[in-house]
Amino acid sequence: MAFNFDGLLGPTLLIDKGLEVPTSGALKGKKYVMLYFSAHWCPPCRAYTPRLAEAYIAHIKHLEEALKSEGSNEDSGEIEVVFISLDSVKSEYDEYRSTMPWYSVPHDKLWQLNIKDDLSKRFDIKSIPTLIVLDGNTGEVITNNGKGEYATYFEGDYQVASSGCIIS
Repeated sequence: MAFNFDGLLGPTLLIDKGLEVPTSGALKGKKYVMLYFSAHWCPPCRAYTPRLAEAYIAHIKHLEEALKSEGSNEDSGEIEVVFISLDSVKSEYDEYRSTMPWYSVPHDKLWQLNIKDDLSKRFDIKSIPTLIVLDGNTGEVITNNGKGEYATYFEGDYQVASSGCIIS
C-alpha cells in the first residue's frame, strides 16, 4: 500500500496558475517525492530555486526524449517536487511560486492546517533552502541533503550548482 501523502501535505496541491489537484493523484506512483522548504524573503532560496527548476525541467525533457526512443525503460521520471513555503505574506508566496514548475502546498493550507509547522518539526528544518527526498512508496526519508544531492536524482542536461566555495 502506497504512503498517504494527503495526511502529510493536505488534501490538495497547487499547480500552474492556482489550479488545485488532489495530492493523492499528483503524487501517485512517484518513486521520489522531494519537499522543498523555501521562502521568497530568503536570498539563498532565491538563488537556489532557479538551479533546482533548471534540473527539474531538464529531467522532464530527458524523459520525453527517452520515451521517443524505442525500447525506453526510463523509470527515474517518477520524481515530483512539492514547495513548502515559509512565506507568511500570500502575495510573496504567489510571486515566488510562479517561478517554480512543480507543485506547492496551498498557502492557506500551510497556515490553517499547520502543515508548515508540522512538516518543519517532523523533518527538523533549521535553515532554508532545504530539500528533503522521500521514498514515494513508503514516505520514508531517503536524504535530508537533497539540496546537495539533487543531481543524483535528476537526469538531463543542466548545470549542477556548486555546493561550496572554490579556492584557486
